[in-house]
Amino acid sequence: MSHLLDEAVLPCRHQHRPLLIHTDHSADHQHAHGLDVHRPQQRKALMISVALTTGMMIVEFIAGLLTGSLMLISDAIHMLSHATALGISLLAVVLAQKKVGEHFPFGLYRVEILAALFNGIGLAGFSVWIIYEGIVRMIDPVAILGPELTAVAIVGLAVNLTTAVILRRAGLEDLNTKSAFLHMLADTFSSAAIVVGGIIIVLTDWFIVDPILSMVVALLVARWSWGLLRDSVLILLERKPDTIDSAKLQRGLKQEFPEVRDVHDVHIWEITSAFVCLTMHVVLDDMKLKEANKVRSRMTEYLQQQFGVGHSVIQIEC
Repeated sequence: MSHLLDEAVLPCRHQHRPLLIHTDHSADHQHAHGLDVHRPQQRKALMISVALTTGMMIVEFIAGLLTGSLMLISDAIHMLSHATALGISLLAVVLAQKKVGEHFPFGLYRVEILAALFNGIGLAGFSVWIIYEGIVRMIDPVAILGPELTAVAIVGLAVNLTTAVILRRAGLEDLNTKSAFLHMLADTFSSAAIVVGGIIIVLTDWFIVDPILSMVVALLVARWSWGLLRDSVLILLERKPDTIDSAKLQRGLKQEFPEVRDVHDVHIWEITSAFVCLTMHVVLDDMKLKEANKVRSRMTEYLQQQFGVGHSVIQIEC
């Protein structure tokens, strides 16, 4: 990699925290396999979130059965899916930091994206189930114990808010942690809707409020799940990140390095959130190999600092 830096701390594209880059000196190409101590804040936040969510899920499920509330039962199942999703997210972070052999040259970072994809599918499935149950309840309303429903919902709202804040403070620059945060944000809105619904039921005995608010929350969750599924699938398909303009990158190289005559065959993709890879061919003025390597090292550093590229392979032509 770059002969100018043995270790560089570069800003992530989302500007929440630095991305640690370690160099691997090579005459053929430049390596910047990063994230060496992998997301310690996110790992701790996920552990706390799993414990809080699991505990509240058990309370809401039992309370839903006792009060007859679809909102509480659905939120308990919602929280069960979240507890599972958070556990998978935590597992993904742990696996991503494991050192693996030559069969996985980029490590296990893609596990994070697979976890995010699984979370998105879970959210979508939850939305469909709640909408179905809501329709059934509207056709055949069920009596609900309003005061008990409201009390449990308030506790659930407090737990969800606490968990969402913990995840938010840990940083959302990786898609996996972002997916976990979206799960908890969905639960927060769900709990808030349940509190409002419980108050209305206590005051009016309008039991139909329960399935209506449940379906509204489900539609909101479905919208979030679509964005999560889209982002994770695009990364798995190795689409170019929207944050990097290929034309601007090529123009910048030509302007910054007078030795560069042409840049072509450029490929840019993400291994996981904030870990961008790039390969390209660069045509240089005719020069000694030693001088060409110096130019390549400078280009690698430029790509890191200006575009957040964590791994670059530059093939020199003349």
